[in-house]
Amino acid sequence: MKTKAFLFSVIIAISFACMIPGLALSQSTDTDTSSPNSANLNVSLVSQNPDPAKSGDMVELRFMIENTGGRPTSDLKFELLVEYPFTEIPGEEYIKTVSALKAYQQGADAITIKFKVRVDKDAIKGSNQIKLKRSEVGMDYAVIQSFVVDVTGSEYAQIIYVDKSILSPGEETPLKFTITNVGTSPLQNLVFSWNEKNGVILPVYSDDTKYIKYIDVGESTDVEYTVVADVNTDPGLYQLDLTLKFDAESGVSQEMNTKAGIFVGGATDFDVTFSESTAGQTSLSVANIGNNPALSVTVRIPEQENFAVSGSTSSIIGNLDKGDYTIVSFQISQTMAGGRMNRTIGQTPTASQSNLKVQIEYTDTTGKRYTLEKSVSIQFRSTDSATTGQTTTGFRQQSNPLANYLPYILVAALIAAGLVCYRKRSYLRTHLGRRSKKGKA
Repeated sequence: MKTKAFLFSVIIAISFACMIPGLALSQSTDTDTSSPNSANLNVSLVSQNPDPAKSGDMVELRFMIENTGGRPTSDLKFELLVEYPFTEIPGEEYIKTVSALKAYQQGADAITIKFKVRVDKDAIKGSNQIKLKRSEVGMDYAVIQSFVVDVTGSEYAQIIYVDKSILSPGEETPLKFTITNVGTSPLQNLVFSWNEKNGVILPVYSDDTKYIKYIDVGESTDVEYTVVADVNTDPGLYQLDLTLKFDAESGVSQEMNTKAGIFVGGATDFDVTFSESTAGQTSLSVANIGNNPALSVTVRIPEQENFAVSGSTSSIIGNLDKGDYTIVSFQISQTMAGGRMNRTIGQTPTASQSNLKVQIEYTDTTGKRYTLEKSVSIQFRSTDSATTGQTTTGFRQQSNPLANYLPYILVAALIAAGLVCYRKRSYLRTHLGRRSKKGKA
């Protein structure tokens, strides 16, 4: 009985020992352990470019395929499962095939496959997983492996706004630049500067460099200057070279260079004064008192109470440089307002009656057309008003052709009166003398 039990135990032990190699073989097919009797695949992510990948940018992933087993394999398919925060790139293929792998094909002999994906612009900084599915033709199962891709935010700043496009020469003008972090990583230790190579535009009260400590994602900051454009410069568009240096959160320093245009020139101003009034012509002095030339200047007398223009109401001057002046003349007379005489002879006109409205139309150096209205104090002479048929009193007076001969008439009248008196006295003397002689006789 004991002998049978012992033999039974030996048979069971031998059977168990015979089962162990089969069990070991079954486990080796599910692992990457080298086996002389099977193909064992080992897939690894060997590189990513760039590393770390930047949000919003493209990244290339390289996978290495090794066979660590002693049996060859064939017809392998690898599919990259593209999920957020990664997106597919149009035209790229995301299924790769490997026709065959030899036994122990590994290391330098391994096969490399690569995929390109784009990192979402809002990807979270840090480690992000991407999955690769592998399958073998003729097998009804697939293996999915996860790999870690390091992602960092994009460091990008943009000077998106300059608040001035036109500077008037010689005038202090505030100039503001707005800098915005349009990337996905904070920016720090920013240094902003600008330069105009001809020295036409220069900052005052400070230099051209400003320091900014920190700008968070999506935030903006303003950099302000006070600038002056050279008063003697020619009108035109001038280029500002803008430079922004900053440190990314990773500690890497970057520099951005861009350009902006500033127009120097623009509008101007005029001074209009009364020059003289003779022979029915009223002359006005028009001076460009601004810092910019005026183009296509026209002086116009608009319709208004108290004044009337005979003939043309406008005079074309042409171009008038800064500091220059010219004289324009019009046939201007004072009129009755409201059907009644403005004033009588000897009265002084009121300010509203003696101020003439004058319009200056011109084109500035940017091509914009302006109309300015000025008020000019006018002084008429009586002789001028008589010549134009208007008196300084504001009513019409008919001229007398005998007025020019009045002095001669008065002299003739005096002579005639003298002759009459002389003859009368002579007659009386003669008549009285004869009567006295008769009486004595």
